Amino acid sequence: MLASNVSTLLILAVAIFALAALGYIEWRRRHRKSPAERERARRLAVNATGRLTDAALIEAPLEENPAQGSDLLFYRYRAAGLEYTSAQDVSTLRHLIDPQTCRPGAVVAIKYDPRKPSNSIVICEQWSGFREPHKDSEPQRNLLARQR
Repeated sequence: MLASNVSTLLILAVAIFALAALGYIEWRRRHRKSPAERERARRLAVNATGRLTDAALIEAPLEENPAQGSDLLFYRYRAAGLEYTSAQDVSTLRHLIDPQTCRPGAVVAIKYDPRKPSNSIVICEQWSGFREPHKDSEPQRNLLARQR
């Protein structure tokens, strides 16, 4: 009699555990962020806590083909004594970018995560590192020469 009560309780405990595990898995599946939501959260986190430095745009396809093409901005910068080459997908931020300031060789400000300097942004929903075009491009040439 005691053995049947223990086995019944054990079966009941396993069933409750299985239902709870399935419920948790379903909850996680429904509340999982999409890749676009994760990228937006990353950009905003770097914006909130990032350090500023200058970067040079290596490839800025928005200037070459504003209507079509890649939505990746490639740029080079130095942080924590190392040189980084990075890219940012700006497909959801195109409306915030002036093609006149987004061209290869342009100097932009970037924000990077001081704990992981390779995690950086040129632009997000709340901030932009693009500058107004300079009449004198000498500072841009000096930055490019230092980064090579």
